[in-house]
Amino acid sequence: MDESELLFNLFYLLLCLVIIYPPEEFQRLGFTIEQLFSWFLGEETMDFVGYHLRRTSLNLFMHSCLPFVYFLIHRLKFSVFATQEPLEHSELDPDFPMPQEAVAFKTLTWITARRFSVLAVLAVPALIFNWHQQNWRRHPINKALSKYANTPSSYSAVANDISTEFRRPEIYKKKLNSISTVIATENWLIKTTMYNVHFAHQTNTALSVAKAETYNITHHDQNDTLQMISIIVRPMRQGVADFHIRINALEFRNLEDRLRRPIAIPSNIQFHRNVIDRFVDVFKAQVALNPVFQAEPVTEKCFACMLIDPNIKINKQCADVDRNGAPLTNEASCSNCYCRPMWCVECLARWFAARQTDVDRAIWLEQKCTCPMCRAKFCVRDVSYIRAPEQRGDVNGIPSS
Repeated sequence: MDESELLFNLFYLLLCLVIIYPPEEFQRLGFTIEQLFSWFLGEETMDFVGYHLRRTSLNLFMHSCLPFVYFLIHRLKFSVFATQEPLEHSELDPDFPMPQEAVAFKTLTWITARRFSVLAVLAVPALIFNWHQQNWRRHPINKALSKYANTPSSYSAVANDISTEFRRPEIYKKKLNSISTVIATENWLIKTTMYNVHFAHQTNTALSVAKAETYNITHHDQNDTLQMISIIVRPMRQGVADFHIRINALEFRNLEDRLRRPIAIPSNIQFHRNVIDRFVDVFKAQVALNPVFQAEPVTEKCFACMLIDPNIKINKQCADVDRNGAPLTNEASCSNCYCRPMWCVECLARWFAARQTDVDRAIWLEQKCTCPMCRAKFCVRDVSYIRAPEQRGDVNGIPSS
């Protein structure tokens, strides 16, 4: 294999990946199968089921052509095996065992793969033609819809109901990745994939969280976390298969609000349901790094939640300088808070976050807030866990210094 052939193989492999899994840049430019053939597919909002019948069939046909196009271009441009030199004139390594058999096996593999590519180009259109007969009755999408119909032949009525609900403005639609989308209408939960569409009627569907995964990511020299949760959708209709939805944890509440059935969450699975929950954990981690404040034990409950003992105190200990080291004005500086401990760290974190909604959440932790009682200005460096002077070690989950 010479250098030009290797470059061609790498380029074609990259092209196939871009066609099958189009990146966001190609989607914005309109270089996807759905966008390039929009004249053929029609409008999703006008005929939801019909659109996806054509979309899945088109994807299958286009992808099945990729191997054939590769072999066609390769034959026209390179013709490696067609111009193979006779074995006796080629330079072979004398230590290589059975070179004739190796070359024969390589040639046989190449011819077999080429014939399978031709077979795919012929078989897939025949399969799509078979699906198209009798108003797409044999297509996997309509087969799934027939499970919800009163009679197997009345699946078109179910398709019309779905299309009608999809046109309503209050639907939830979120793109999970480049090839799948989750949609929640008034009565249906739908997941579209590359070659199929999964349907679940909300009235007889069980949903549960299977697992939560946390990833550490770095963006613009800042460390952040990303949580992804997997939801199992189990339709109770006989013959309808289960499917999974993998979604950002911050989208969980938006999806949950559009569903008529609750999503069961096992007690051993914890995740941030919204931005505030995520910020609370970061706030608590930062407070744990601050010096502990010595204070007498508090007998009352947190003034906000009335469930947890107050475990933090606002105590000015930050330097009144900005991120560049320049002194702050008196109006921008933090001030002393003389309130006794009245809050738990989680409630104070939620209070802090609620006053940062107009600021980019990437810099929430650098902002300032006011005490809920005396309105003294403070930042996260001014918040400390409290501990009685005679205590040693951790008590009630309050870290010790």
